[in-house]
Amino acid sequence: MKRPAGHSTAPIVAILLMSPLPLSLAQAPVGDISDEVVRKVDPSVVAVQHERSGGSGFVLSAEGYVLTNGHVVRGNDSEDPTKPAKAITVIMHDERKFPAEVVGFCMDPDVALIRIQPDQPLQPVEFADSRKAQIGQKCFAVGTPIGLKRTFTSGILSNVDRTDLGTFTKVFQTDAAINPGNSGGPLFDRAGRVLGINTYASRGQNSLGFTVPAHVVLVVKDHLLRHGRFTRTDFPVFFAGELYEELATTLGVDEGALIHYVMEDTPAERAGLRAGDILTSFNGRPCSARTRGEMMEIDWQFSTQEPGKPVSLTVLRGRQGERRQITVTGTLEPSEPFPVLGRNPGELVTHRYGALGLGFKRLVRMHRLIHGLGDQPGVFINEIRRDTPAARAGLAPRDIITHVAGRQVSDVDSFRRLLEEQVLQCREAIEMTVERRKTTVRTALAPNYDLAGRKVAVIVPGISEYKELVTRELIADGASITLLGLDSTPEFPGLEKRGTVTEDTRATDYDAVLFTEGSKAEALWTDADVLRLVSEAHADGRVLAAIGASSLVLVAGETALLEKKITTAKEYSGEALKRGVHYTGNDVEKDGKVVTTTGFERSTVRSFVKALRALIMDSPVSDGV
Repeated sequence: MKRPAGHSTAPIVAILLMSPLPLSLAQAPVGDISDEVVRKVDPSVVAVQHERSGGSGFVLSAEGYVLTNGHVVRGNDSEDPTKPAKAITVIMHDERKFPAEVVGFCMDPDVALIRIQPDQPLQPVEFADSRKAQIGQKCFAVGTPIGLKRTFTSGILSNVDRTDLGTFTKVFQTDAAINPGNSGGPLFDRAGRVLGINTYASRGQNSLGFTVPAHVVLVVKDHLLRHGRFTRTDFPVFFAGELYEELATTLGVDEGALIHYVMEDTPAERAGLRAGDILTSFNGRPCSARTRGEMMEIDWQFSTQEPGKPVSLTVLRGRQGERRQITVTGTLEPSEPFPVLGRNPGELVTHRYGALGLGFKRLVRMHRLIHGLGDQPGVFINEIRRDTPAARAGLAPRDIITHVAGRQVSDVDSFRRLLEEQVLQCREAIEMTVERRKTTVRTALAPNYDLAGRKVAVIVPGISEYKELVTRELIADGASITLLGLDSTPEFPGLEKRGTVTEDTRATDYDAVLFTEGSKAEALWTDADVLRLVSEAHADGRVLAAIGASSLVLVAGETALLEKKITTAKEYSGEALKRGVHYTGNDVEKDGKVVTTTGFERSTVRSFVKALRALIMDSPVSDGV
């Protein structure tokens, strides 16, 4: 069950901290909040920092669990909004610092659970019953805003039912100042108990802050502990809204919630729900909503049930005076990942072929509702770059690709498989069928194949985060790829040329030798066959490329490469300097026929692939290939 689409969104902004800590302590007046309470809560509030920004947080348990906002720990990956930041540090009130791992996070409700390994037990917060929060009650916020170690700001709860901010649940509103960097910090009541997590502040002169209520936070926290993410349930797909007083009078009913929409051919329709039904109970419990806040509470109770549970809905159907009671039954399902909604980046991964100028996502029901799309299976296009093969083919955002070369696309994996079958054969034109707002369009994608005829060995040392990214991009550009592992054959669907590095592996069989990052990257530095391969590639003028820690295999295999500018993962900079590497620390470094990258995030690896592509194109095809 979902709220009607198109609900209003007030101008709000997530507050992020982007400055170093700590600086001097700053403490605003906290009204009639006692010094004893201030001292009680101070050890429980922390700063949360990472490579891009940060915010605040507070201690949940003595063992090291910490709560903060999802947007505070979310990473900077433009393709995967579910990826957290990589290098998170928690700074305690006494300046102790601990690295943190993300247990899980959610953007709406805006909650994250992280964990540190403290050297002594921490002081956890106490929680208030936020369902009993009242307008006008005293409260105070604690956080670590820009340029300051800590602030305490006091005020009142001025609203406990804000429903117009585009959030999944109601939020509290307070006039206690929520300064930049306070995101993820706690809002306390007068006794120093947590009412919720501070998450937003208003633009303009209102100086209003918004807080996710504690009872919502604790439910999300339990989900993050169990699943690593917030798992909504659904009885797809119907929309229900409040039965406000005037509407109730017009319809002649005393209580319930009005079902506005039921999607065709979904479990909700097959179970018997119809638009115009009045929902009166859920699993035997009365349902009634006269206000948007009450409707959001019903949504929350509905969505936080366990997936797989049976659901029984009682509705009233028929004209006034002729209504009859009907019970429909079904099974709750895990909700599909959310697409982009307003400022929420959603939960869907963008899959991108930079060489084709094409970005696409899993197609979910919400795409069909938001964009008025048909019911064909396929993949949802969300990015088309100008002056690329995808743009020349006339593909456009919001299109659904339904067929490749006349074969049905059912999901992301099948699309990739069908597309890569074509590009591996360097097909000049790849036929595609697209559904565009329920109209069928046929076109042909003509890749550039700038690397056609070039051969690249991709060596994968163990589990690699970026193996698929670099391999798919090179394939889409027409390169012939051989995937090689150290002691086992790397997996890659549809790629026949795979194996391991042996004494028979020859650099002269390839135009370029690329080492991805991986869980066994350090093993590359001492592997005799790998070191020989590097030396042979350099001697024969082949392109050498490496990601992260694997970059050090280049100088391990050929001391002449010490003269080349090379970069590597930050944590290996000391090792690089110890070995005499001309280490630069740049995201991507290109020097002659050598290109390396830190491999810190996806965007840097994409820049690395572009540099590698240019090197290969500029190199003459060797007679030995």
